[in-house]
Amino acid sequence: MNQFPILSHEDNLSDMIERVYETRLDVAGGWGYAREEATRLNPLPVSRAQLQHNLAHMRVYLEMNITQTEATRYSGIDLVETERERVGAFERVTYRVTGILEKQYNDFIQEYKEGYGKEDFDISGHFARRKAATLTREIEYWFDLSGWEESA
Repeated sequence: MNQFPILSHEDNLSDMIERVYETRLDVAGGWGYAREEATRLNPLPVSRAQLQHNLAHMRVYLEMNITQTEATRYSGIDLVETERERVGAFERVTYRVTGILEKQYNDFIQEYKEGYGKEDFDISGHFARRKAATLTREIEYWFDLSGWEESA
């Protein structure tokens, strides 16, 4: 199975996210690999679940794409929440993550663009090959909710 890097703890997670993703989020702490490295969510006027999903996607994209070599980089990365557990002031959220090696992904996209609508294009075969090429993994992400206002 593929190994992805565990991202190092940032002195200022909010600044790091702004540098990489050009967006400012009022968060602190680590990348949520364990309760001790939980990402602290400060009150924001957005859905907590959406903010959590966005942060998890940022972490996974860093692990599977940005920090990878060209040969091991993934694209088409998607996350689906599968479980959520509240533990005091913390929340552990589990996501199913899928992705395809970037070169294969780009080839599948090109094949689809060229073949869609043509009589001889085997769309079922195309999606079966895409499914077979898809890596699926499960991750946990810990969030510190001690600063979150439930009314947000």
